[in-house]
Amino acid sequence: MADDPGRNYWCKAIGHARGPLPEAWLGDERWHTRLARTGFPRRPRIVPGDRLVLYASVWKRVFGLAEVIGEVRPSGHERWPFEVPLEALLVIPHLENAPPIEAMGVMPRSMSQQSHISITPRQYALAAEAIGSVGH
Repeated sequence: MADDPGRNYWCKAIGHARGPLPEAWLGDERWHTRLARTGFPRRPRIVPGDRLVLYASVWKRVFGLAEVIGEVRPSGHERWPFEVPLEALLVIPHLENAPPIEAMGVMPRSMSQQSHISITPRQYALAAEAIGSVGH
């Protein structure tokens, strides 16, 4: 993976303790829309072209890669007032098959109480390798 010096990399939590991602999330209408956009409690520093590793927080597993394809915008949602549009690059439809977050060199506690964290290009590459190695 070539490192783009203008691109930032993030690990983005999807789901939470009171609303966890279901194991077969892709077949659930409430969740597959997360491939088109994702919300934030505060205005993120994320910009178009940035890459996200999607993290199922309750499962402590990484299950997808996405690229931000538009500017931060108001979401109209009270809890997550900001959102960014996404293009899914690669996803794992069943969370039981997804690799643990440790596969990308990040500990689950790093994501505790965070909607997203900045990660290194190397951590993104490790996540891409781990997610891409899951066969279906």
